[in-house]
Amino acid sequence: MDELTAQTSRITMDSSLSTQKITLPFAPSMLNYIDKIYSSLTSMNQPNFLTDVQREPTGQASTTKEHPAPLATLAAFYEYLASPEASAMRAATQMDLSAPITDYFISTSHNTYLTGNQLYSESKASAYTNVLLSGCRSVEIDVWDGKAEGESSQETGDSSATSGSNSSDDEKISSCKPRRGSKREKLKKMTENHRHLRALSQEVGKLEGFLGHHKPSTSSGSSGESKASGSAIPVPGKPEPRVLHGHTLTRETSFREVCYAIRDSAFVASDLPVIVSLEVHACLEQQQTMVEIMEEAWKGMLVEVTPELEAGTVPPPPLKDLKRKILIKVKHVESVDEGGDREAKEKAVYTQHMEALKQQKSPTSPDEASKTPQTPESTTATPHKPSKILQALSKLAVFTKGFHFNNFAQPEAKVPSHVFSLSEKAVREAHATDGDALFEHNRHFFMRVYPNGLRVDSSNMDPTFFWRRGAQMVALNWQNFDKAMMLNAGMFAGEQGWVLKPPGYRGSDAQPGIIEPRRLDLTIEFLAGQNIPLPAGHTNENKFYPFVTCLLHVETPDDSFAASEDDTESEKTGYKHCTKSVTGVNPDFGSQKMEFATVSGFLDELTFVRFKIKDNEWMHNALAAWACIRLDRLQEGYRIIHLNDSTGAPTEGALLVHITKKYS
Repeated sequence: MDELTAQTSRITMDSSLSTQKITLPFAPSMLNYIDKIYSSLTSMNQPNFLTDVQREPTGQASTTKEHPAPLATLAAFYEYLASPEASAMRAATQMDLSAPITDYFISTSHNTYLTGNQLYSESKASAYTNVLLSGCRSVEIDVWDGKAEGESSQETGDSSATSGSNSSDDEKISSCKPRRGSKREKLKKMTENHRHLRALSQEVGKLEGFLGHHKPSTSSGSSGESKASGSAIPVPGKPEPRVLHGHTLTRETSFREVCYAIRDSAFVASDLPVIVSLEVHACLEQQQTMVEIMEEAWKGMLVEVTPELEAGTVPPPPLKDLKRKILIKVKHVESVDEGGDREAKEKAVYTQHMEALKQQKSPTSPDEASKTPQTPESTTATPHKPSKILQALSKLAVFTKGFHFNNFAQPEAKVPSHVFSLSEKAVREAHATDGDALFEHNRHFFMRVYPNGLRVDSSNMDPTFFWRRGAQMVALNWQNFDKAMMLNAGMFAGEQGWVLKPPGYRGSDAQPGIIEPRRLDLTIEFLAGQNIPLPAGHTNENKFYPFVTCLLHVETPDDSFAASEDDTESEKTGYKHCTKSVTGVNPDFGSQKMEFATVSGFLDELTFVRFKIKDNEWMHNALAAWACIRLDRLQEGYRIIHLNDSTGAPTEGALLVHITKKYS
């Protein structure tokens, strides 16, 4: 527990905003402006500074003897600006927990176990600890068969094909039986695949080097990797499931260790529920072992399965009813009660289909082929293989039952507890062909979006596009801190990983009505900064030339085509401004202004203002610090923007700005 306590102190993504304060005294660059602002405001005899200048709600703009009015004295003004109340990001309000769980956006991780890229990085149980302590509420586990004694990892399927795992609920399940084929054939195939993967790995390494990416350290949090707190000892000689990215060179970790890491850290940063998404490649025998491990590790944390809940007909419960609960998402299979003799039916259909395929392949000439009778089953039926998910495992998914997506008219699309998992590409295609059906589905039911399989460098898609389509779980690679992770931080800061959707996006709305976008004129004046962190690898403050880039992430008509790139269309059409570069870690920006005029067609809750401080270098502007604030939480007046470093960790860095928002 000492390790968890230490890691909790380093929480960045869901850190309490009460820690966002400045240690006095201010740097000279900041003091120069603060003194001038105080003199100007007091000379004007400004009686309502908090309401008239800072635009604080009337009920919140109160003062006490312990906390006098900010303009009472210069010292009081210093104290106010150094306090959390002066932050540019409004503190998260107490959230309504009474809505159904499908009415919330959920902070979600993709391939949580990985510490780096998708091809050759290491899998660690501590990765779950890190993301859960950082506010993540939905994690993913890829489960493969464990090795029998004396068996190599290649013989159990983890490196026997090219990379391509895509987080679908319909992945092939590896067999517990030994694979057929000669040892020479296996060795030849393994050698070819390893050579191919190694070549891909080298190309990714070159790309990372060119882009200035750094592989995340795999050493952090590993001290307890093989000693999960309180984990039961595995049965000697019995293989247990492993966690890794299949068909790649990634190194494995233990499913048991992962489950206990989740147990120990799931409810440290928040008591709101955690969703565990299982991508199962293990055989039925080891799936039973999975069930035993989860029931042992998460005892008291799983939702009790009743016949009504198992049937999947119960509406999703309110969020408040699932505190300190772990929800398992796994592919749903019918029980015998639901489908009669399910296995016999499935085998009969599958056998019939395979016989039809054999008949289609048997002719050796066009004439013979034309004589082959074509039945409706042989031309239109699709393979329906016997289920490869154990019933005991499937029934653990209570409010998050995974179903394969075909279209929004399929019967499963109306099952209250269903979850559709789609790739980013599939969601974009669904939006292009039937955007209304996509949005309406996501108002009522769960959708999880995951990155395309080609993102082998663990890059991320822009999550804002998918949030605007109503998708609750947009899975990101947390091991790569990029633009998407900054936006995720802006969405969930201080919210404990669950954010209530805006009106019009919720299935519980009595009268959904029309979502009314707004028009905005936003002005941000940059005065000064202090304690700006240097970019990674930089040591000379005198050769640091910071400038600020401000980006307004707002939906545009072309967003669906450009959001997959590093800069969305909204960042290329007038919603991106930069200051001139200045000098040092305590810079004076000289009151440089940025104006975003007549911005229209947006919702405050799904629009983000992102700040990046970069070093003005020749050919490469290295990122030094950043901040991201949701527009509905961006406060007006004289404010402090608190900065994180390039890895997402909070710093002492800050910007003094003046913000105005005018709506029409």
